[in-house]
Amino acid sequence: AAPVLAERTPYIGRDAERAELRRLMEQAIAGHGSIVLIRGEPGVGKTRLAQEIVLEARARGMFDATGRCYEMEGAPPYIPYIEMLQQSLRRGPAGFRTGLGENAGEIAKILPELRQVYDDIPAPLELPPEQERLYLFNSIREFLERVSHTLPLLHVLDDLHWADDATLMLLQHIAQQQDKMAVLTIATYRDIELDAARPFARTLESLVRQRLAHRIALKPLPETGVEAMLRALTGQPPPPALVHAIYRETEGNPFFVEEVFQHLSEQGRLLDAQGRWRSDLQVGELDVPEGVRLVISRRLERVSEDCRTALTDAAVVGRDFGFELLQKLSDLDADALLDAIDEAERANLIVAADDVPVVAGDRALEARFRFAHELIRQTLISGLSLPRRQRLHLRVADTMEQVYGKGAEAYAADMAHHLYQAGTGADAAKTAHYLVLAGDRAIEGAAFPEALRNYDIAFSLQPAGDLGARADLFYKRGLARRTLDRWDEALADWREAASAYERLGNTEAAARTYDDMCHHLSWGLRLAEVLELSQRGLAILGRRDSAHRCRLLGYGGITLSVAGYYSAGFAMIKRAVAMAERIGDDELLGQEIEALAIHHLAYGEIRETAKFALKAAELLRRAGGLWYLVDDLLFAEGALFMTGRTAESLALWHERQPLAERLGRVELRWGFDASATETLLRTGDIHSFELFWKSAAEHALSLQDPGSIWQTHINLGVVHFWKGRWQEALDSFEEAEKNEAAGAFSGWAPAFILLTRAYIGDGRGALAILRRGPSAAPEPESHSASSLLFPMLKAARSSGLGLTGLLGIIRESRSMRTRSFLPRRGRRITNGTWTVLLAAVEGLAIAGEKAEAAKLYPVALEAIKTGALFRPYDFRLLDTLAGIAAGAGENWTQAEEHFRTALRRAEELPHAIEQPEARRWYAWMLLERNAPGDPEKARQLLTEALEMYRRIGMPKHVELADALLAQAQGA
Repeated sequence: AAPVLAERTPYIGRDAERAELRRLMEQAIAGHGSIVLIRGEPGVGKTRLAQEIVLEARARGMFDATGRCYEMEGAPPYIPYIEMLQQSLRRGPAGFRTGLGENAGEIAKILPELRQVYDDIPAPLELPPEQERLYLFNSIREFLERVSHTLPLLHVLDDLHWADDATLMLLQHIAQQQDKMAVLTIATYRDIELDAARPFARTLESLVRQRLAHRIALKPLPETGVEAMLRALTGQPPPPALVHAIYRETEGNPFFVEEVFQHLSEQGRLLDAQGRWRSDLQVGELDVPEGVRLVISRRLERVSEDCRTALTDAAVVGRDFGFELLQKLSDLDADALLDAIDEAERANLIVAADDVPVVAGDRALEARFRFAHELIRQTLISGLSLPRRQRLHLRVADTMEQVYGKGAEAYAADMAHHLYQAGTGADAAKTAHYLVLAGDRAIEGAAFPEALRNYDIAFSLQPAGDLGARADLFYKRGLARRTLDRWDEALADWREAASAYERLGNTEAAARTYDDMCHHLSWGLRLAEVLELSQRGLAILGRRDSAHRCRLLGYGGITLSVAGYYSAGFAMIKRAVAMAERIGDDELLGQEIEALAIHHLAYGEIRETAKFALKAAELLRRAGGLWYLVDDLLFAEGALFMTGRTAESLALWHERQPLAERLGRVELRWGFDASATETLLRTGDIHSFELFWKSAAEHALSLQDPGSIWQTHINLGVVHFWKGRWQEALDSFEEAEKNEAAGAFSGWAPAFILLTRAYIGDGRGALAILRRGPSAAPEPESHSASSLLFPMLKAARSSGLGLTGLLGIIRESRSMRTRSFLPRRGRRITNGTWTVLLAAVEGLAIAGEKAEAAKLYPVALEAIKTGALFRPYDFRLLDTLAGIAAGAGENWTQAEEHFRTALRRAEELPHAIEQPEARRWYAWMLLERNAPGDPEKARQLLTEALEMYRRIGMPKHVELADALLAQAQGA
């Protein structure tokens, strides 16, 4: 009889490590999850330790799933998470669907078989590719949060050192909130393979730096541990000399110990027929091979030739393999192959996979196996010559096509890997085809680095004469590069794609490419390029209605508007709206009506901005166009607030904030925030407002988004101004101006530079800003508005505006040549200019330039007619400013009426900061007029203002009010 050995090696030692893992497991069950990284050399027992904790977790009622990473170029992205999701789906399909909730459509992107299992999976949201990844990550995180509320989870990620970029980014995303979930993640990795060039090294550094992971280092067993292993394997004390010999050769590595034991035991060198240690055992004659691969090789030599052949074929397939595929691949007949698999299982070279994935379609679940350790597979592979290995990879690819038929495309990443590894033996066009498919799957799953690698390799194999395929590949590679923020490379690819599509006569594809380029460039305010590309797209599309033509008209129109060309921009957007109405697409119509809102916002027409933004929101909600909706809600929220409809604005804020978070639109948080602003106005809590914008500034810097940096600097400057830190305020505003782009919004930063200079006593500097006009954008590649004339004329002509529209652009271009913020006949006042002029009213008055301030009274009245109640950023009531301008011109009746309105509004809104400000300026007007009773009334107003300023914390304004009070008392 053969010796009776333990079927599963009893677990030896690691008491401290197990205790730490149990502690973290209990914390996870209580709702405070974490990530544990177990590191060590190959074979040291990382996976086995995780498996032991899995058994304990099951006993504690946790649901576990295991996913593995693979040393295979082109492996599907997210593979360990896909494996864990597949296991969860197989073990509890009903509960799994409940857990998916509204995220089912997104998760189906990386797990397409969900659509075969359930018939109610919705289509995923249509989002720009660069946002798809964050939305997918949020969906998976929300799924885990939902499931773990009812069932604590244990996830094991094995061999994380081989993980792809997408898997590691998803791990980091989940880690940010894992302490609030009942999810414990145990990940294993080899520390000896920690290559700084691989993505895992960066992930490890990030997790450790942010303290998002616990680390456990596994060391080899001491000699006493080896003795305990041998005792456990045989059930009897081993000879000390044998323990010492095996420890010396294996250095206490548990896997090596077991392999050496198996090797010697199979040779009959250790145990007799009854399973006892041989009485004639001579340790010096054991011939222990040096190196684990030699040990494994010796063990492989003792299985049959058929078994080795089958295992070699399986090793080329991968760490896991299915019997059906191996049967088609192998030259062995069915019975011989079954015998070979049975023999390999008995020899502990492979194990049956207990986490069989769900297979899409009607194919039955096939028997699957896994190599007992990756070192066994690597040993088999290392014994193959390169030509034989390439031949086997080609056979695997051909066999997969036979087995899966048309379904082979579902395994595009595996097919691409095997064909590429087959070298010149594989058909280059077919290899490129599967590489492109693998890249497409990666794009769908928002795994953009993996997609780019596949597309790059495909380019090297794609036949140069296939212009259509190369055009598609240029377009797709541009998409991958854009999502990785490699803008210029992406645009170069897209230009190549558009040119190729035009040569092929593929107008629709060319227009789509121009549409995409305009979308991305418009966010970067690269106006000249948007106009150039929109007019090229419009030129090839002709006059036929289409979604692409409609959007290109909209992009061209917004660009004209933002550049300062009111009439032409408005006309082009109106044409886009009319076309969208004819097409009958609510989402498209919502986008173009949103463009109308942006146009009106660019010129401070706040009432119209609110009107069109609300109309667009209704259409976009109905169409499910969430990406554009979250943008539109920001415009609507801000416009409603500026018109004093704060309750409606807050309602939109409550809709927008979770949606922006869900879509990953973090940059939108820093444009305007109705909640923070309403709290400020209601309470006068400047400190909390400052904390909000300091946090915003940190995020803006981390994003390196010039627009967000620009706006956070202005808001922080306003806070400094209120708190009496006027030099810091000036520094902040001047920093903002460095990031201010040319166009309709240029002027926001100069407005507050002007105001602050006036308050610190630099009246001449304030007046100079007013007269100098807006500065050009600081980037060297940017274009001033007037330099865009010729691209604009081309775009307008392509849009069909006609002679009237072209002449309008020329007239507006001439009016823009005089660089001054002061109003000019025939020139529309832009949003930025409105802000400067409204700041100038106050600044000139405080600087003693009353005559100049009085000239701006008509401007203040026109501003009130727009429907706005406030000056942007510091929310100074326009009624207060109108009162200042009227008082500066000694229009006392009108001035008093404006100030009384301001006081009433400040109480009704309420507006805690404006309440003392309106009183101070009203008192200033009374002292300027100095009619009977005016000094007494001024003293009362200033006494009230002083109390309010002190309560709010505005020390410099206390000084201003004190000075006026002294003047009133002397009157």
